Amino acid sequence: MVQAIAPGGGPSGPARRLRGRAVLVRPVLLGVLLLAAAPRLVRAEPGLRADYLCKGRFDASAVTAFFFNGTPSAVVLLEGEGATRLPQAVSASGARYSDGAQSFWVKGERASWQQGQAPARHCEPRPR
Repeated sequence: MVQAIAPGGGPSGPARRLRGRAVLVRPVLLGVLLLAAAPRLVRAEPGLRADYLCKGRFDASAVTAFFFNGTPSAVVLLEGEGATRLPQAVSASGARYSDGAQSFWVKGERASWQQGQAPARHCEPRPR
């Protein structure tokens, strides 16, 4: 055990004397306690993953979609280092996710992603 000793010979920083014994109190201990309690605090939600290649007029990009069917249903789209969460919207056919500014529409294996006023990008399954 490494212990910080002050010039006077006593512990300094997070080290303390407790009944004549040096005890090192670390912030890591708090992290360990939080991790032990985490299963009770955070519950993973099951989801489905789909990998797409979305093509625009001049480019194509890899997009990973995670579909969560809990309440409320949503999709999380990962593109590059960005992430976008869209809640499920009403759809007559297929599944549509929209926040008003953009929408992601899935029908069968294909999808389309429209962001703002830009033309929709058409997405096809990406081979793994």
